[in-house]
Amino acid sequence: MNKEDRIRDSKKIYDATEIPNGLSEVVQKAIQQTNKKGKVIQMKRYGKRIAATAACLVIGFIAALNISEPFAAAVAKVPVVGELVQVVTWRSYVYQDDDKTVQVEVPQIEGQENNSAVTDVNAQIQKIVADYEKQAEQNIAEYKEAFLATGGTEEEFTEKGIQVDVQYNVKYQSDTRLSLELIANENWCNAYNVQYFYNIDLKNEKTLTLEDILGEDYISIANESIREQMQKRMEDDENLVYWDGSDGIEGFTTVDENTKFYLNEKGNPVVVFAPYEIAPGAFGAQEFEIIL
Repeated sequence: MNKEDRIRDSKKIYDATEIPNGLSEVVQKAIQQTNKKGKVIQMKRYGKRIAATAACLVIGFIAALNISEPFAAAVAKVPVVGELVQVVTWRSYVYQDDDKTVQVEVPQIEGQENNSAVTDVNAQIQKIVADYEKQAEQNIAEYKEAFLATGGTEEEFTEKGIQVDVQYNVKYQSDTRLSLELIANENWCNAYNVQYFYNIDLKNEKTLTLEDILGEDYISIANESIREQMQKRMEDDENLVYWDGSDGIEGFTTVDENTKFYLNEKGNPVVVFAPYEIAPGAFGAQEFEIIL
């Protein structure tokens, strides 16, 4: 499809696009701003000009989405939370040497700079990524030293294709809540793979807890749901077993204020247990949705 066809299709999309709710109110407020002498700027004089400008911006935005793949991809990586907050890729970089490839995407929450919860999460994420990257360098260096000491060669180590990846996902977003996942992993050792979840109450500027979502009786509500799901999964898969501490192996006993969770697309909390935490590592991380 050539550029002219893309622009023509973009125009069709624009013609079929409904005016967003509240646009006329925003335009009206802008028009009624007073000038330096305190006089009200009249709608008749400037209304058509403002409307035309807004229309041009919409057409230009849609055209850019259709014509420029990099632009469309960039927009797709900027999920918006209500009208106030967005999660952006603050830093993204890749570097490589003979031992490894490192790929990093560092998220940042923008739009509420004075929100203490948002500020704290941004600072935590930057520190975690920096610390993880530094630790990964050390882990790989120690692994290489042991590998060479036991007869391996530089070429064989390079062939392992060791990768370090740091990425993020926006799990849930609304006007008042944000749930963000940060993932860091090294493909040569599952023991160094970690997940962090950040659940923010944007309205009250605090970390969102299971108690905030499920109420005062959150422990019994979550425990009952998790045990029921465990039982169902073991019935469906005879190889799956969950540890409950009865055989001297640490496992699931109860949720508490430190239990990891995120909000899914329905806004329900999903409790997450890392591999080996409540079941054999072969079954990976275990997640349990607590339906509200």
